[in-house]
Amino acid sequence: MSNSLCILLIDDSALFIHRIKQLLLERYHEVSIAVAGCYEDGITMFARKTPHVVFLDINLPDRNGIDLLIKIRGLNKQVKIAMLTNNDPGEYFETCMRLGADYYVEKSMGYDSITGITDEALESLVKQK
Repeated sequence: MSNSLCILLIDDSALFIHRIKQLLLERYHEVSIAVAGCYEDGITMFARKTPHVVFLDINLPDRNGIDLLIKIRGLNKQVKIAMLTNNDPGEYFETCMRLGADYYVEKSMGYDSITGITDEALESLVKQK
């Protein structure tokens, strides 16, 4: 495969980012991972990298992740977006899905779904070639 899967992680928790990066790098050999810790860096990195998958925290330090979901979805209809939360699992679910999220992951229980989402994105990328 000539183009590797590009994943953008947008989260202000260094520990969470470290765990997800480690999980993805151990499992996938051809993956590019970009990281942003806030809304502004997320927009910049999204424009620079054009990722296939975005894992996006709802609670960012400078602005709400739901605002960033709207912005990213407006820029790109094909990118897969997984919203991440530590909040009550149902609190933002309907809003996020209505606004264009493809997935909704509770951080404390979602490590298995991170690889499942990535697997789906990888399969989709292979089918497009």
